[in-house]
Amino acid sequence: MGMERAVVNECEALFFPARRSTTNESVGLLLAGLQSSTLIHRFSDWAEAWQAAGYAIASYDFKDDRYTWGADAGVATFTGLLEEARRRWSVRRPIVCGSSRGGLTALVWAHRNRGVPTAWFGMNPVMNLGPFYELAGRAQALNAAYGIQTKVELIRDVCPRANPVDLAANLAWLPMRTWQGLDDTVTPPRDLETFDAAIREAAGSHSISYGPGGHATAEGPRAQFDASAQIDFAQWAEGSVARALRPD
Repeated sequence: MGMERAVVNECEALFFPARRSTTNESVGLLLAGLQSSTLIHRFSDWAEAWQAAGYAIASYDFKDDRYTWGADAGVATFTGLLEEARRRWSVRRPIVCGSSRGGLTALVWAHRNRGVPTAWFGMNPVMNLGPFYELAGRAQALNAAYGIQTKVELIRDVCPRANPVDLAANLAWLPMRTWQGLDDTVTPPRDLETFDAAIREAAGSHSISYGPGGHATAEGPRAQFDASAQIDFAQWAEGSVARALRPD
C-alpha cells in the first residue's frame, strides 16, 4: 500500500502514492474525507484499487468536530491536503469524496473551490443539516463544529454557507454522484433526494446509486464503497473535462 505521514492543519494526515511505471507523469489525486485509520484498517482494498488505477490518495484524521461537518477548519484541512499532495507529486485536478460528515466537508470544499476539483462523490453523505440537527447527539456535534448554540443559528448562519441543499444552485458546474444505503436512518434517502431535486432544478449533474444497508459502521456497509464504479465515475468526469478544454 505504501504511505507517507504529515501533520496538516493540526490533523494527522496520510498520503498514499499512485502505482505508476514512471514518476514524471502527472497522476490523479483523490482527496478523501475519510479517517485515515478507516483507509488502513477497514477499506485498505478500496484504497489499493484507487492506487492501482493511477490515483494518489490524501486523507486525514478528524482532530475533533471543528475539523469536519463542513466547518471552516475542515475545509482548510482539505486545502492543506491538496497543497501537501502537490509538494509530493505532479497531480492533476483532484477528485474529492467522503463518507457521512466527511462527504459533507468534501462537498463544501468543492463549493468554495470552484473549478479546482474535477468531480465529487459521496457515500451516505450528510446532505441536509436542518433535519440532521434533530437526530440524537447531532446538535452537540454541530454546535461544536460551527461555534453555535441553537438550530436557529444553524439555519441562519451556517446553512447558507455549509448546507448542500442551500448550496445546490452554485454546484451545477460540478459532476456529482452519491452511493446511498436504502436503509440508512442517519443520512436517509429523503435528504439526499431533496438535494438531488435542488441540483436538477439548477440544471446540475448529480446521480444516485442506491444499494442495500444502512449508515456506515465498523462492520459496513461495504456496498457503498464500490471502488470499480467510483473509479469509472472519476475517469468519466476527467475525460469530460479534458474534452471540454480541447481546442476545436
